[in-house]
Amino acid sequence: MTNINRQNRFDLELPAPPAGISNEEWEVRLELAATYRLVAHYGWTSVVYNHISRRIPGTDHVLINPFGMLYDEIRASDLVRIDMDGNILSETDWPVNRAGFLIHSVIHQARPDLHAVIHTHEPVSQAICAIDEDVVPVTQEGCQFYERVGYHDFEGIVLDGSEGPRITQALGAKNHTLVLKNHGLITGGPNCTWAFVRHMAFIQNTRIQLNAMSAGTLKRIPEAVMEKTREQFEGGEAQAGAKVRHPEWPALLRLIDRKDPSWKY
Repeated sequence: MTNINRQNRFDLELPAPPAGISNEEWEVRLELAATYRLVAHYGWTSVVYNHISRRIPGTDHVLINPFGMLYDEIRASDLVRIDMDGNILSETDWPVNRAGFLIHSVIHQARPDLHAVIHTHEPVSQAICAIDEDVVPVTQEGCQFYERVGYHDFEGIVLDGSEGPRITQALGAKNHTLVLKNHGLITGGPNCTWAFVRHMAFIQNTRIQLNAMSAGTLKRIPEAVMEKTREQFEGGEAQAGAKVRHPEWPALLRLIDRKDPSWKY
């Protein structure tokens, strides 16, 4: 058996890697497949569209979804290995969606610290993308996004790669989240855990921000407090007392495993 994440040695028994796949690649395949199932569980999908990608450590190759599969169908062995030019490097009968790959490849190349990237078109974050308003941290968890969000205006479906420099500029050196105006949400992190937890926190903060804006004047958190709280999340203090950095992640894995254990094969 292997572990889905070396820091999360919890109670899931996971299958050994298939022939021809290294232990390291299999671990990130499991991590990524679990993330697809979680995104499906929370209803953030757009049928077969959108993407989650994960770099294979020590390589310039990433894993991405087979274009045409529903997120709740994807297994670790189904994920497609590609290089930064979009060439398929693993055996598969499925294509890779070009528009999604172009966005993800730009981010992976510009920010090698963001090994995992999630892009969705779920309606709460699309609502903030559709108004002329910035993201405002209005919750404790929302403070993670203080000075960590970039904005990129809609230019049409990304098909030719020409938006790459502007996406890179919007991302900058420190942002881990992108609001693609009139389009959707992107979050990134050093692994799928960070990217997923950030995605979840962004959606929740946005839901509350939009509800509060419709009800009255926002109660703004002082900048110094937002910065302090962000550093508590990024530095690990927010999980004080937990055995792992993100204690919700093993719990989420148990949730999808009870629902359908086929993700790990």
